[in-house]
Amino acid sequence: MLAPVVAVFAFAIGVTAAWVPSFWYDEAATVYSSRRSFAELLDLLRSTDIVHGAYYVGMHLWGRVFGFSEFSMRLPSALAVGVAAAGVVVLASRLSTPRVALLSGVAFALLPRVLWAAVEARSYASTAAAAVWLTIVFLVALHSRSRWWWALYAAMLAVSIVLFVYLATVVAAHLLIMVARRRFRASFLPWAAAVVTALVVTAMFLRVVLRQAAQVGWIPPIDGNFPRVVLEYQWFLGAPVFGILVAVVLVAALVVSSKDRTGEADWRNGLLPVALPWIVVPMAVMVIYSIVRSPIYLDRYFTFTTPAVALLLGVALDRVSRPRWLSVLLIGALASAALPAYLQQRSAWAKPLQMDFSAANDFASENVAPGDCVLFGRAAWNPSSQRLIEDVDPSSFAQTRSIGLAKDAASSGQLWDEERPLAELTSELAECQVIWYFTDRDRSEAETVRLTSNDIWVLPPSDFETSSDYSELRKVGFHIDERHTVHVTQVVRLVQ
Repeated sequence: MLAPVVAVFAFAIGVTAAWVPSFWYDEAATVYSSRRSFAELLDLLRSTDIVHGAYYVGMHLWGRVFGFSEFSMRLPSALAVGVAAAGVVVLASRLSTPRVALLSGVAFALLPRVLWAAVEARSYASTAAAAVWLTIVFLVALHSRSRWWWALYAAMLAVSIVLFVYLATVVAAHLLIMVARRRFRASFLPWAAAVVTALVVTAMFLRVVLRQAAQVGWIPPIDGNFPRVVLEYQWFLGAPVFGILVAVVLVAALVVSSKDRTGEADWRNGLLPVALPWIVVPMAVMVIYSIVRSPIYLDRYFTFTTPAVALLLGVALDRVSRPRWLSVLLIGALASAALPAYLQQRSAWAKPLQMDFSAANDFASENVAPGDCVLFGRAAWNPSSQRLIEDVDPSSFAQTRSIGLAKDAASSGQLWDEERPLAELTSELAECQVIWYFTDRDRSEAETVRLTSNDIWVLPPSDFETSSDYSELRKVGFHIDERHTVHVTQVVRLVQ
């Protein structure tokens, strides 16, 4: 009964205000991909983005039933957080006491990275759920005489790899867990057979992923900021005090356990041999590959290790909670430390670079009239064009004349549309009476932003009135009638 209660608790925290933040670039990819017909979606996966294929297919089916609003697109992530929290409790119950299971589940629900994943319309929360339940099945299979558990493990591993290819690194962690739990002789062959089966089943998928590896070519290399990325952003996003408290609790638990042989044995034989490989091995694989071959390390990719962090924190909280009421005080302290990050994650401009696609859509639905022409320019903070605003919610531009499209992404199997230069649109512009132009906001000075991904963005100065875009529009006879700044998007109304 404990697991469902913690699951509901984690879901309730995660889903709160999920509808508030504006969509950002990655979420726009989810929405735009999921909105397509099934045939168009398959074309996209074959040519460009199969690594997210399972998630996009799931969201395509979900969206057809529940729509593509901010709340609807993020609700599956909040549900996945609940499923993962239940898994943390079940796993901790197998390895330790009910009290440790409860503390681990609550700790998981409060981890800032988990709170972030719950309001992100991407697959990260689902990877945490997949990893923890795959590990549960693995541990059951280790101590079961039935080969059906290994068959289930193979099936779940295949699904996990297709959901998020980096979950394949959990296999190496499971091997170390097998050795630590002294089950290598008895279980290596059935485990290896299950792993090979999963890899054979997913071989075609993995080949396509490798062929599309350029999709992650934007990931920055590891540099001197790496310690902060690992120690803060990876699990304690936006809440460094939370990370400091976790470190203090872990150190205190080690000190207590070193003076208590029973406690030391509990760490050695219970949670520690499961949680540590789960945390360390995937990170080591990605860091080494990033240094030796090409960058693939990204802080948010490690959301699937959050259950392991919660397991360590749960047993540590149990060890230092003498008297028992101290655990309540410590949980309260962790919740307080997570609160600033929690509130920020659920604010309107919470997403990277404060992207405002949802708010720009709201502006369009309230101001752009039927028959008006719409143009989408560029923005320094947007890797694609501002047409992403329309891609997120086409209904906001119903009965308007959207011009400038060079290549429709849905029909060409690409992720994003391509725009024609304004200089080529003279004839189309001449037929317009009113043009709404969505572009970058004005900036008098350059702005440099370092994201938690360690990616550095330089946003150059911007002034629409002196831009080449406005110069082209003036050639056709248009002048500025109104200018509105949504947040980082500027909307200009031009008339003849």
